[in-house]
Amino acid sequence: MIKHVVAWDFKEAGKQENIQKLKGLLEKLPALIPEIKSYEIGVNIKDSEIAKDMVLIFAFADEASLQRYSDHPEHQRVVAELRKVSQKTVVVDFEVA
Repeated sequence: MIKHVVAWDFKEAGKQENIQKLKGLLEKLPALIPEIKSYEIGVNIKDSEIAKDMVLIFAFADEASLQRYSDHPEHQRVVAELRKVSQKTVVVDFEVA
């Protein structure tokens, strides 16, 4: 199994509205992309200069499934929206034994 973890810093302009909008878009992806086996999406609740604003954790059966998700048009549509409102993205993909 592969875990795909992504965290974002959002731009200040319209920050809370954009976080909620993108959270909603991300939550729709599992119904549209069958490769997503499980998911969690969280919005930061603690004010800290090192904290990210939002995180997602998706699980995939294997690297091929992660790649199909990455290439999927619905995923690409959400990525385009995220790029408009985020200023930094951090990604970690790792294998779960």
